[in-house]
Amino acid sequence: MGAQCAWRSAIGAFLLLVVAGKADKSLPTPYRQFSARIETTAHQLNATSEYPPYKRYVTVYYDYEARRARIDYDSVPHMPPKSFVRRYDLGFEWMAMEVRATKECQKSIVREAMPMPRYPEHLIYVGQARVRGTACEHWRQDHGDETVELFLSADGHVPVRITTEAVESHMPTRKASALMTYDVYQFEAGPPNEDVFKMAASSSASIFSDQSPLAIGECERVVQDMGFPYIHFLHTYYYA
Repeated sequence: MGAQCAWRSAIGAFLLLVVAGKADKSLPTPYRQFSARIETTAHQLNATSEYPPYKRYVTVYYDYEARRARIDYDSVPHMPPKSFVRRYDLGFEWMAMEVRATKECQKSIVREAMPMPRYPEHLIYVGQARVRGTACEHWRQDHGDETVELFLSADGHVPVRITTEAVESHMPTRKASALMTYDVYQFEAGPPNEDVFKMAASSSASIFSDQSPLAIGECERVVQDMGFPYIHFLHTYYYA
C-alpha cells in the first residue's frame, strides 16, 4: 500500500512539473516586419478538381511598423493573378490584376487603422515537433471541436506552419482532421524594401505575364471608396 502511494505521489509530482514547465513557457510574439512565401491548402475541397482550387500560393510583404502591406496571389485555374497593396500610412490601397494578358487596377481610400498581428493569450504549449525538417515549438488554440495548431521554429519563433483542425474525439486518444494549412517558406525577418509597396513594383510583379508597370492614375476608383475585403494570410493572426 505504501509503495502504491509513493508511486502515485511520484507520478503526481512528474505531472506537476510537466504542467508547470508548459505554464512557464513564454508566449511567442508575432513578427511585425517580414516577407514570406505562403502555400495554403484547403483540405476540405476536392483535390482532383480544378475549381475551387484547393491550393493557393501567396507572397507577402508585411511592415506593421510602417503601416503597409502587399499580398501577391499567384494565378491558379479560374482565378487570375492579383497584387493587393494596403498603404495605411498614406490612406489608400490598390489592386492590380491580369486577365487574358490584359492588366488593370482599382484603387480606394483606406479609412481604418492597420490591424495589429496577434497570437491569442490563451495559447497552449503542446511540446516540441518537427515540421518539414525544422525543429519547432507546437502551440495550440483550443476551441473544443476545432483547434488551431501553430508551429514556430525553436530558434527564433519564425512561423513554419499553421493548421486548423476539426476535432472528432478526445478520448481515448485525440482524433482530428485538417481543415486548412498555411505553410510558410522563404521567411525573411525585417522591413521589406520600401520599393515593393509602390505601384510600379506591385503592378510589374512576377505573378503577371506582362511586366510593364501601371500608374496609379490608370486605376479605376472603387465605387464609394468601399475598398477591398481584409486578406487573412496566416489564419486570423495576420491580416491586412
